[in-house]
Amino acid sequence: VLTSFMMVLFIGSYHVGAGIFALCAYLIVGIFIPLWNGRRGGNTGMEFRAKFGELNSYVLDSLRGLDETIQYGQGKNRERQMEEKSAELIKKQKKLSRMEGGQRSVTNLVILLASFGMLFFMLYLYGKQSAELDGVVICTIAMMGSFGPVIALSNLSNNLNQTLASGERVLSVLEEKPQVEEIYEGEKNLHELKKEQENTSHKGSAQMLFAGAEASHVTFSYEEEEILRDYSVKIPAGKIVGIHGASGSGKSTLLKLLMRFWDADSGEVSVNGANVRGIPTCSLRDTESYVTQETHLFHDSIANNIAVGKPGASRQEIMEAAKKASVHDFIMSLPKGYDTEVGELGDTLSGGEKQRIGIARAFLHDAPFILMDEPTSNLDSLNEGIILKSLREEADKKTVVLVSHRKSTMNVADVVYEMENGRVS
Repeated sequence: VLTSFMMVLFIGSYHVGAGIFALCAYLIVGIFIPLWNGRRGGNTGMEFRAKFGELNSYVLDSLRGLDETIQYGQGKNRERQMEEKSAELIKKQKKLSRMEGGQRSVTNLVILLASFGMLFFMLYLYGKQSAELDGVVICTIAMMGSFGPVIALSNLSNNLNQTLASGERVLSVLEEKPQVEEIYEGEKNLHELKKEQENTSHKGSAQMLFAGAEASHVTFSYEEEEILRDYSVKIPAGKIVGIHGASGSGKSTLLKLLMRFWDADSGEVSVNGANVRGIPTCSLRDTESYVTQETHLFHDSIANNIAVGKPGASRQEIMEAAKKASVHDFIMSLPKGYDTEVGELGDTLSGGEKQRIGIARAFLHDAPFILMDEPTSNLDSLNEGIILKSLREEADKKTVVLVSHRKSTMNVADVVYEMENGRVS
């Protein structure tokens, strides 16, 4: 901008009309053409970034599912689909390249016309004796040689088409509204309540502190599918409550509502006598330990993966939690013990081993309310028995909701509810 402004003043010093002509040429090349090209190629840039993201996701998905691809002979099929996605991406890239080429052609044409226009304009002024011969030569040469900065600005729009499209994708994620808004103020944290109770009562125990949970006439739909319908269940403190049912009956959904990962469409979900919509999110998560069906392990040591449940936990605390989860002996059999790296996505461990590490996290978290979603689905009967025994021993101090499709898992429960199609019996 500064260079072009100085050139306008320089050329204008020979004649005001020449300066205005130069200014118009700079504005056309540096602003109007890039804006025109940006509007023309904006959608194509967005489509290109979307296809590029799809291809990246597909490649990562193919690598993670390599075992299944090899096992079922899907290698050629995946390769063909990858080539098709690459071809679509190349088409979008070619379209963008054609647009960039078109812009360069238009830009060069405008520069050529502006250069000759300056020459003819100055010759016209020379003929009217409004300009000297040196002014004709200098202004023409200055016009021809001063488009470097505005050409750079014009070419910038070619890259901006993709850059702005990438920014749009990032902003669309950042601006997306969460399904559940976190709460930062409200009732006291349960740890504070526990300290108060211990200071004021000699009877203070976890089951006195924790008053249980309840779902009352809850209805919940995910997109168009109704999962829970007028569902009610009471979870008394200090008990193991089993929820048994087939896959798809809504068992896992109930736990997510208790964790407030989702909010119910109607009805009320309460924990410790308070509606979860009014409990500070941090306090609610401190109250609950949640064991999911699929345990995610970080690319770190086994000790650090267990310590996720309680940052700053001592090695002794980690080991005690691992013993309760029946994974301590396995860990000690490894060359580096608790310092063994689990590998990316936990691929060095079996499904049962990952599941037991997830259970150890829950024990280490030491929350009064434990939610377990199919916690023993990947375990043999021996390890299942050890973990259920640990749960039974913890039941005097904690409240446990045990979700499973296994009848054997329900043997440890004090109360068992049968769930079918979002209803309980």
